[in-house]
Amino acid sequence: MPTFTYKAKDARGRMRTGTIEARSKGDAKAQISRRRLQVVSLRLKAGKADDSDGEETPILGEIIFRDANGDIQIALGNQNPTTKELIVFTKQFSTMLNSGVPMIQALGILAKQQQSRVFRKALRKIQSIVENGSTLSDALSTFPQIFDSLYVAMVEAGEASGNLDTILIKLVTYIEKAAKIKGQVKSAMMYPVIVVVVAIGVITGLLAFVVPTFAQQYSDTGRQLPGLTQIVIDFSNNFIENWYIYFGSLFGGIILFNFWVKTDKGRKAFDAMILRAPGLGILLKKIAVGRFCSTMSSMLTSGVNLLEALTICASSAGNKTIEEFILGVRSGLEKGSSFSDSLSEGNLFPEMVISMVTVGESTGALDDMLTKVSEFYEEEVDLAVQTLLSMIEPIMIVFIGGLVGFIVIAMYLPVFEMAGGIAG
Repeated sequence: MPTFTYKAKDARGRMRTGTIEARSKGDAKAQISRRRLQVVSLRLKAGKADDSDGEETPILGEIIFRDANGDIQIALGNQNPTTKELIVFTKQFSTMLNSGVPMIQALGILAKQQQSRVFRKALRKIQSIVENGSTLSDALSTFPQIFDSLYVAMVEAGEASGNLDTILIKLVTYIEKAAKIKGQVKSAMMYPVIVVVVAIGVITGLLAFVVPTFAQQYSDTGRQLPGLTQIVIDFSNNFIENWYIYFGSLFGGIILFNFWVKTDKGRKAFDAMILRAPGLGILLKKIAVGRFCSTMSSMLTSGVNLLEALTICASSAGNKTIEEFILGVRSGLEKGSSFSDSLSEGNLFPEMVISMVTVGESTGALDDMLTKVSEFYEEEVDLAVQTLLSMIEPIMIVFIGGLVGFIVIAMYLPVFEMAGGIAG
């Protein structure tokens, strides 16, 4: 009998975890509910994967192996499938199911086509689990690093409605939109990161090579240097002697920041702070609203109930502040509030969105309204990214130019003084 792992809340709101044996996911949920627990997540417990995979012979676990041709291969990194590979798989899977190819056969064919060995092994394991009588959604849930909770929930809804091929196409659309938004955020953040790295390199070069040359020339003259020039030279000398402390402090600060962000308290503080950041905070809020509406629309259209859809939206929010807000919306619905009233309790969703959600609730077309909002926010995110980049570029140029200009002026001050003395 399959074993499921679960997370659930008791009557006092405390989180409980455990395992349970059941014939199906529905049976497992029923057993957990009889224990007076509210299911938060439920996954089929993965069994031990077949390391040989029918084609590979392990030499050193998953790192060094012999492939189907007998050649020795070395696997580095997690080798999880890319977003593009997941999109292609989902499209092909939908097409094959729509064409009448049996699910188990389709999984076997698609597994052979994958370049990612992790994805290939996962699909073969999924094929095996389905062959043993489990549903596709339960099989997919054993690989959360590849198929997230939204993917699994929509597949489960597709299986229940008998429209799995159609649901898979909707999933493709959603994944493509999510990838586009992720790319836009990366492009918005990549420019300042590159500029800062270049700035550090330029300042380091000036302090380590240019300033000492000027300092040597000025020391030969024996003249009293201006205060600003002396400060820069002293800092340059200190930097050359203690460069390892400066760079060690920089990298140590980055490491400590990463550790702090990974803590629950640090993550909450950072996520709240970044939402209040000028320019970036506005962009992230628009992305959050667009992603929320797109995700909710996709799941509601696919037949996922509203409470479960909100739980999945919260877990995939990527921001603790937004996650807590969505869970608050879910809690409001459980207490009898309307969806629009629960959304209006925070400052994340603008009045326009709340008004459209209200209309959608009253007309029974909530999924359609959410789709329109998500389409509107796609354009808003595009505009916000361009606006943010147009703000960042001049700020970074002024910042770097100011630092470099300060050092250059400081080093040329003695020359200006000497020129002034000669002219006088």
